[in-house]
Amino acid sequence: MYTQLFGTDGIRGKHGEFPLDEATLERLGAAVARSASRLISARDPSRRCVLFGRDTRSSGASIFQLISRPLAAQGYPVRDLGVVPTPALSYLVPSYGAALGCVISASHNPPEYNGLKFFGPNGQKISEEWEMEIEDQVLKRDFRLKKMGIFKNPASSIQHPASAQAARQRYVDFLRCQVPVNMDFRGLRIAVDCAHGANGAVLPTLLESLGASVAVRGNKPNGRNINTKAGAMDPCGLQKLVKSFSADVGFAFDGDADRLVVVDEKGRVVPGEWILATMALIRRQEGEPGAEALVTTQVSNFGLKHFLQARGISVLETRVGDRWVLESLQKEGLGFGGENSGHYIWPFILPSADGSLAAILTAQAMVRSGRPVSRMLAKFSLMPQVTLQVPAPKEKPSLDSLPDFLSELGRVADALDHRGRVLVRYSGTEPILRILLEAEISKAKLAAMADSLRKAYGKAIE
Repeated sequence: MYTQLFGTDGIRGKHGEFPLDEATLERLGAAVARSASRLISARDPSRRCVLFGRDTRSSGASIFQLISRPLAAQGYPVRDLGVVPTPALSYLVPSYGAALGCVISASHNPPEYNGLKFFGPNGQKISEEWEMEIEDQVLKRDFRLKKMGIFKNPASSIQHPASAQAARQRYVDFLRCQVPVNMDFRGLRIAVDCAHGANGAVLPTLLESLGASVAVRGNKPNGRNINTKAGAMDPCGLQKLVKSFSADVGFAFDGDADRLVVVDEKGRVVPGEWILATMALIRRQEGEPGAEALVTTQVSNFGLKHFLQARGISVLETRVGDRWVLESLQKEGLGFGGENSGHYIWPFILPSADGSLAAILTAQAMVRSGRPVSRMLAKFSLMPQVTLQVPAPKEKPSLDSLPDFLSELGRVADALDHRGRVLVRYSGTEPILRILLEAEISKAKLAAMADSLRKAYGKAIE
């Protein structure tokens, strides 16, 4: 019996397997309709439209059909926007006055995976409480689909826009509005890797319309190649393109384009911490509101905190996940934050991580500085760090239930003493245990410690 549906970023799994099997998807659509009806009717009964978008995975269309039917049957007009970046839904849901948005995507995960992310009327990912309400209904054994009448032939309520391009264009216009009217990107040479994902029809054309010379790779999706040897998860191809195209900068995205990896003009991947620091300093220099502090997650390198605090900018840390970064930004009234993995959030512009927005603002900073990206960036030393990803069972055991592993974890922590830290956590989106060690000692020693934890975990779950 499965006990969990949602992870740290919506729902993830392999198509055809729980939670993306036919029965669960239909139950999920019915549960979303039921919970949304209570929340929305109290606010504005006219806001019942549900927007759907997806990335380029071949399984996206069938998942859409399964989850949208129960919503349509319950009186929610469903609009299929086709292939759009995840952050586009964050913008389009409030822009169109919709009740809800749903992106069918597994983000940076391999092609065989897919997933679902839900956005509320304000364009933010739905709350944990809302997720738990939906999850409780889906996992109840006595949850009856027929009692909700979901087999009423709802096809007439599922509508495809006259032009999905119109919705994409509205999002593109929003991005373009972030560039001052007296600025363009003429003279910039930009290499772009779209990961064979959702950004292929958005950013390259926008950059060209702003005057940049653009070279594109990773823009031949076939439904089975998203994030494969391309994009933010594998920027090697972009690094080569930057050099061969003599680009001033390279931008790599993941499959749903909420993540950005930057490559400088010399073909080097830029650490996410340098992007975070650069944008934080720019905002303070320009007197932007909420620039006195930056929000990032606990896995960002300690060098970031040391660098910014020495320059009068506080650094607040949250749990891993852009949801928690946004929550902290809004609670503290701050204007920028993100994750070193490439999720960057400007909450006064959009309540979601947006790789395209980050790329536009990076190019804008380059134009204003008049310097190549390698010289524009705030650079600082990063503390030696080693990370490992260890395969875990689908039903992940609590680490507290693995005493031998905890013993080894304690030994490693004692060995580090006060020179660094060790962080062990399960991924919220895939069956992986993530191990991070960071300390002012050699990487070889850190790697040996990480490997000892990997072996201890492997034995503990045998």
